[in-house]
Amino acid sequence: MNKETHYKVHVTPENAFVRVFQKASFLNCAPLRSFFEECMVVGRRNYVVDFKECSSMDSTFLGILVGLAMKLRKFEDEGRLTLVNLQDRNLETVQNLGIHKIADVNPDDRSSDAPELNDLDKGEGRQAVGSEAIFQAHKTLMELNEKNAKMFCDVVNFLERQEEDSD
Repeated sequence: MNKETHYKVHVTPENAFVRVFQKASFLNCAPLRSFFEECMVVGRRNYVVDFKECSSMDSTFLGILVGLAMKLRKFEDEGRLTLVNLQDRNLETVQNLGIHKIADVNPDDRSSDAPELNDLDKGEGRQAVGSEAIFQAHKTLMELNEKNAKMFCDVVNFLERQEEDSD
């Protein structure tokens, strides 16, 4: 398998399964963000994200996951975000940011093999998310807890100033 980051998915009417390959970051998560939004619109409420093949992930990617988990909590028929096969540094990062408190974390889930995984459509050549999505992802992480608010306030302030300067 090549070293390019990509996502494979499998969907049913109620569920969405995603496997992350290589590095998940702001440079490649726009298609995944769109996928989650589209799934929410059609009523999918259960998501499994498999990190078995994921070497690393950044805060923008994690902010998108937190945003999904927070949206799922707003529904009466509360949905679920499950993160499986998180190991080593990835598991540590999820725990340090407090994501394990709003998502189910199964670090060693061997049953996560979804049938017929398909490549996630990358859209019209757009892989990276824009500064607004990066801003929202970090604001979402900040809302999760006080520690994150301190950790990401400089990023959010920088992006706010950048936005003001461009107006």
